[in-house]
Amino acid sequence: MMTEEEKWHFDLFGYIVLKQAIPVEDVQRMVELANRWHTLPDSELAPPLRSYRNPIDHPTLPRSIVNAHYGDDVFQRLALNCEIMRCVLALTGNCPKLLAVSLTQNTKESDDVGFHGGFTGGWRNPANDYQVADNKVFATFLNAAVSLVDVPIGSGFVCVPGSHKSHFSKPPDVNIYSNSPFVVNVTPKAGDVVLFTETLCHGARRWTLETPRLTVFVRYSTSYASWSPEVQPIEEYRDKLSNDVCELIQVAGFQHRKQIVNKLLTEMGTDLE
Repeated sequence: MMTEEEKWHFDLFGYIVLKQAIPVEDVQRMVELANRWHTLPDSELAPPLRSYRNPIDHPTLPRSIVNAHYGDDVFQRLALNCEIMRCVLALTGNCPKLLAVSLTQNTKESDDVGFHGGFTGGWRNPANDYQVADNKVFATFLNAAVSLVDVPIGSGFVCVPGSHKSHFSKPPDVNIYSNSPFVVNVTPKAGDVVLFTETLCHGARRWTLETPRLTVFVRYSTSYASWSPEVQPIEEYRDKLSNDVCELIQVAGFQHRKQIVNKLLTEMGTDLE
């Protein structure tokens, strides 16, 4: 489901960019919701929407509203987007689990985000695995950064390309403002998706425009990952989700093929074997 060029790029750099993967009308809807939700305090957000960290206590932290898929169907469509899922299925051996859907806003007042992920501090999370064998790429933890706005050069997502395979700590003088070839600034357009493995060393430069940077982070893991026991659906709000999204969220046994996976593979015209 991934082309040979996509596999080559993902393996070499740790990320790929899916151009115009999101329908324009869905981008517009998500922007509309972002502009509404981010004006509200947590107390006025419809549960289970909430900030990852309350902006009252962390006023300069980029605000991330979690559980967005419970708030509107557009985020459920996003989690099952065929362009994203064809790659997620390929990278997880057709055994994916939806971990989170977060609607994030960065403004001129927001802090930048230093490097994290990868082998940044002499330690790598053993739950984040990355392997290549038999012409297949395998990653246990993936992040789809869906841009809702055009990102200018010098702002937004940065990474150390190839660091997802590094076994040595990053030099301390390499930071998010370092230049190529050590650090790459990826600047997507509205509707583009930056899909990367969480083993990649990545961060975000300070936002410089008057209008905010709006990004939806859709995170996936392998369906049998045991290091995220809090992932369910949230029982109290389960009726807000489609059956397909509910199944995608659930833990499954090793190499168990979910019905939603078979459905997606059929829609993509891929052999179910």
